[in-house]
Amino acid sequence: MQKEPNILTLYTAEQIQTAVQHVAAKIEDFYGPNEPVLALCLLNGAIWFTADLLRCLPANFELQTIRISSYEGTNSSGELKWHNALPKCKGKRVLVIDDVLDTGLTMKSVCEKLLADGATKVASVVAVNKVGRRNVAYEADFAALQCDDLFLVGYGLDFNGKYRNLPYIGYIK
Repeated sequence: MQKEPNILTLYTAEQIQTAVQHVAAKIEDFYGPNEPVLALCLLNGAIWFTADLLRCLPANFELQTIRISSYEGTNSSGELKWHNALPKCKGKRVLVIDDVLDTGLTMKSVCEKLLADGATKVASVVAVNKVGRRNVAYEADFAALQCDDLFLVGYGLDFNGKYRNLPYIGYIK
């Protein structure tokens, strides 16, 4: 029988919701409440953050999803695996939503591809910005929360597919 990891709380559910509301207000100021915005959720991890975030934003945000992965266990493989194609974005304003900004590879690659495909404006938001982990030069436009280099679980973040459904963000000690 495999021993369960020791998970310590970093952000409570209440702290997360307060941070989501705060970042949503900044995003609404950035995009405005009228013109359409394609809200692109990066699956699987960002679905919890996306749902909470979109409930705080006006109705001009249209949800689309894409599944991309780069992690094997606790480490990034350094290569992206695209499980499906990006939605059509020519002439659209896009907000890319992810659970965590870690190495920067996924977010930078997605944003650059959207711009190359004709998006008129691309911004990014993450639930958690991991400080000091970038392998590529990229910073999110918006981040609800920040942390040091910890292995996070909960609120969509997983360890080998487990612990995504925790209502808080914790780290494995």
